[in-house]
Amino acid sequence: MNISDLDGRLISFDEAGFTGPQLLDEHQPYFVYASHDMSVAEATSLLSNLRERYRLQGNELKSSRLKKRGDWEKIVADLCSATRGRSRVVVHNKKAALAGKFFEYCFEPVLAKNSTAFYHVDFHRYVMTTIYALMQDGVKDYTPLIKQMQDFMRSFDPNTAPDIFSNESKYPVEMDRILRFCRGYAETIAGETRHLKFEERDIGKWTLDLTTTALFSLLFFGWGQHYQRLQLLCDDSKPLLASADFFNSMVGQEQQIPITDGKITHLIRANLVAPVEFGSSETHPTIQVADLLAGVSLDAYMGGTGAKAAQGWLQRHQLHSHSVDFLPEFTKSSNRHVKIGREILKELASRADAGSDPLRGMDDFIRRTALRFQ
Repeated sequence: MNISDLDGRLISFDEAGFTGPQLLDEHQPYFVYASHDMSVAEATSLLSNLRERYRLQGNELKSSRLKKRGDWEKIVADLCSATRGRSRVVVHNKKAALAGKFFEYCFEPVLAKNSTAFYHVDFHRYVMTTIYALMQDGVKDYTPLIKQMQDFMRSFDPNTAPDIFSNESKYPVEMDRILRFCRGYAETIAGETRHLKFEERDIGKWTLDLTTTALFSLLFFGWGQHYQRLQLLCDDSKPLLASADFFNSMVGQEQQIPITDGKITHLIRANLVAPVEFGSSETHPTIQVADLLAGVSLDAYMGGTGAKAAQGWLQRHQLHSHSVDFLPEFTKSSNRHVKIGREILKELASRADAGSDPLRGMDDFIRRTALRFQ
């Protein structure tokens, strides 16, 4: 279907820093997904103006090439000016995202029947931040352990992560409790994630990919709240193709959908006029602009030459992810939620050691613990 034939607002998307399920690449620590609401005519005009003003050659303007130029900062400034108020971007710290995914696939299966009680006190944030902070620990090398976390969530085979599910190794107290939890409930974790194994379901290979996570945030917490009718044009993406059915279920969906994080009920909305379209930046000028914006954002996070010009634009247009953002306040031992989370993890680790029910009486335990730290 030709996108010009549809009457929804066109939103175009592209990424930068893509490494698929490999989230531990030291040279690519961030993943960026950028979007904007320019029409084809507007995008074509912007690209034409940039070519003329900076004497740029080639049919396709790519940020990976442009950032090597001496006038990259000026190009960034022009891009930011032209898309001010017209863009939204999600930036993921990949190691923080890996920590968040670990909670999703190792803690959530055990706590699922009463997960709301844990989300209500930000226990997921506590565990995620604890893991991420330990990744940065200069005293003990957690690299082998963190790699096993990634290996498990790529295969969902506990045998790929013996230090998590079977071996008893010496670690500082918080990581020790996390590992005791995983060992004690290893059978439940393996059983509840078995359907994600490659041989069981193709979508399992993309559980660590951040493209779908980013599109979810941009669509349901961003553009879907702003426009009544949408048409989506995404850069070609295997992970998005694998999850396209979910987004395509929003075609003709005019009602708001309530979801909760355990504390607040959010009303999300995304009324698509057609299934998600895919294309390339080479043939679609709007995707080409999205590619440039993704490159600008990544360059800013990596401290590139365009960082200063993009700083204000990024602060205005960055949309924080619903699930895997790193929140610095959760690194502070004085934080009330950190104190609560520490006690909950201690209790769960003890139950895991004893082979006890992880949920029986936990509502009351969480309530009493929260009262202690008011």
